[in-house]
Amino acid sequence: MKTINSIGRVGLLGTFLLIIFCGSLPAITVKLGSPFPEGSAWDSSLKRVAASWARITDGEVKMRVYPGGIAGDQADMIRKMRFGQLDASVLTSFGMRIIVPETFVLSLPGMLNSEAELDYAIDEFLPTFNDDFIDKGFRVLAWSKSGWAYFFSKNAITTPDEIKSGKLAIPKTDNEVATIFKSIGLNVVPMDFNELMMSLQSGMVNVFYTAPMAAVAYQWFALAPYMMNFPIAPVLGGIVISERTWKRIPAKFHEDLRKAIEIVAQDFYLESEQLNAEAIRVMSKHGFIRQELNEEEKADWYEFIKEGHKLVVGENKWIDNDTYERFVFVLENLR
Repeated sequence: MKTINSIGRVGLLGTFLLIIFCGSLPAITVKLGSPFPEGSAWDSSLKRVAASWARITDGEVKMRVYPGGIAGDQADMIRKMRFGQLDASVLTSFGMRIIVPETFVLSLPGMLNSEAELDYAIDEFLPTFNDDFIDKGFRVLAWSKSGWAYFFSKNAITTPDEIKSGKLAIPKTDNEVATIFKSIGLNVVPMDFNELMMSLQSGMVNVFYTAPMAAVAYQWFALAPYMMNFPIAPVLGGIVISERTWKRIPAKFHEDLRKAIEIVAQDFYLESEQLNAEAIRVMSKHGFIRQELNEEEKADWYEFIKEGHKLVVGENKWIDNDTYERFVFVLENLR
């Protein structure tokens, strides 16, 4: 028995030395949770980045994508990342603000006016939150954008007074947005968005806000064919990895891996732009009406919506005054 044990120890030592000298250490597998349906364009982009990571690291780092929400909703994925059950996630602005609430400043309705402002904010302002994410145990690999959300309604709406008489559907997770809209006199009806079609049919609600591609994908526009051509807020998200996992990956790969993620974030945007443009074309063939606003009407809407910001900005609120004022300063300098 002693001889066998000695041979066993020699065998283990030999295996250990072989690993050291041959460099064949076990690969790091990064488990990434995604809300995108399997086989969708976004899912295909994630599969491409998984292949890129394997190529960049010569197989030392592999990515396994869990699509279609099988890793849980955003709160679940964040919790699993904290406990080491998941390594990375694709999150919307809702998920990002669970980790760092102040990032919601970019998603405040009426805050941003154009794609140029959004790009500037992503490049120049969002990186100021990087250390906050790291302090919470996460690292932002890239921010992504997927178009803008607009008001859709059963009847034509072009003024704040007209929307006040409507019943506005708000996702139950968007407490901040619900607070803002309630404060400016809108009749808010919180719900899960899988209930929206039935609620539109029953008349429980007659207004909602979303990106055009979602209005088509779920056929909501059939019951609310009017879209006010006024971008309420950008559809934002991010790809994050746990700081624990990022530190396990050799630093020599970090820059190239991040670049691969930034490419897929750009893919998300281009694919979303194509889908939103196609959605407008599809809706236009089926009774869709886009309500145009002049510059004066747009200014009235911005002033109207921004009145609600004060209820979510301030001490012990979702966004502190300093963050809000810094962002306003950035935008005013840009404008």
